[in-house]
Amino acid sequence: MTGIGGCRSSGAFTADAVLFTGAGKLISITGMSFVTTGPTVDNTAFIVLHDCLTAGAASAANTIGVLYVGTTAKGSNFVEADMHGVKFKNGIFAEVTHVAGTSTKFLVTFN
Repeated sequence: MTGIGGCRSSGAFTADAVLFTGAGKLISITGMSFVTTGPTVDNTAFIVLHDCLTAGAASAANTIGVLYVGTTAKGSNFVEADMHGVKFKNGIFAEVTHVAGTSTKFLVTFN
């Protein structure tokens, strides 16, 4: 059995961004959220990844991945989605929507 070698990472980000230009495979999406100012700001958010390079080109038709991150009663939450090598042609554009707070961070792994 062979593994997936040479994976790249977007690094942690909290806002809309072009993560990569070109073709490849989406490996995983990871999200982490913390309670930052007491129980009322729980920093929940979701991310939608698109096979495009701009917000204007993002659509349901070119969506390649989605992840929601909320918090638990303990004050933090870690979520990961294994994308099983979803292919993209143009690049990865990340669209982040903060539901509460702005401190939810995401990381995308691809090759």
